[in-house]
Amino acid sequence: MSHRKFEHPRLGHLGFLPKKRSQRARGKCKKFPRDDVTKPPHLTAFLGFKAGMTHIVRDVDKPGSKLHKKETLEAVTIVETPAMIVIG
Repeated sequence: MSHRKFEHPRLGHLGFLPKKRSQRARGKCKKFPRDDVTKPPHLTAFLGFKAGMTHIVRDVDKPGSKLHKKETLEAVTIVETPAMIVIG
């Protein structure tokens, strides 16, 4: 039976480092789009964060496709959005 002594593959993606607990329970908007004074007031940002993934079965409505009027299984992302408070 073989074993490794010096080399082994990395355990996990480096994009998720450092592995530590978040400092705040809710996220925050770090960048807002530039304000255009010619436009009327509107919603510029809305907070949401990825909570997980699941799958759905849906009917495909694409004429010309092989999957037209058939059911297909697709992955979807669940986005959690906290309650929004409008001021002004």
